[in-house]
Amino acid sequence: MKTFINGLSLILPTALVLYLLVWVLKTTENFFGELILFIIPKEYYITGLGFIAGIIIVFSVGLLLKLWIIQKLRDFFEALIDKMPLINTLYGAVKDFFNFFSNLKNREDNVVVLVSLPALESKIIGFITAKDLQRFDFLDMQEPVVVYFQMSYQVGGYSLFIPKKNITPIDMKTEEALGFIMTAGISSSKKNDKKEVADEQA
Repeated sequence: MKTFINGLSLILPTALVLYLLVWVLKTTENFFGELILFIIPKEYYITGLGFIAGIIIVFSVGLLLKLWIIQKLRDFFEALIDKMPLINTLYGAVKDFFNFFSNLKNREDNVVVLVSLPALESKIIGFITAKDLQRFDFLDMQEPVVVYFQMSYQVGGYSLFIPKKNITPIDMKTEEALGFIMTAGISSSKKNDKKEVADEQA
């Protein structure tokens, strides 16, 4: 039985990664492929052109965003979205979410914190996402901060207002902490197991 489970532990994650990779490739190919077919005849289209075009377009947009005029156009576009109810909320939430996780390595220190849960005699790891909360003076808290709690094996999480005195910064990189939480501590256990094996072999 253990051998079977070991096999599943390798096959299932690999299959999931391959499935997501194939899905991304097919979605990119179909979307940008349709755009290319507006430009060239179908008989000249080669499978894979859509994916290549997608990579080139995304990379080009990233380069163009370094230009002042493009940045102004982006600001104008976002200003229009801000005036659209619901859409502005969704757009802002998705943008902030990706910005947070894409800049993990560049975030300042003391972002990873422990918050005590006295009722359970336990602690939970979170991430400070906001400190300047002047517009939330009505909270009646002393130095409140926003702490984000990521759920294991899920995309979502919870954001709570917590007094600064009730949190404890820990010496842990944001990326490492996120991996620990997302895998419910399994990733850290595997690293420790590998380290112990390496120490024994040494």
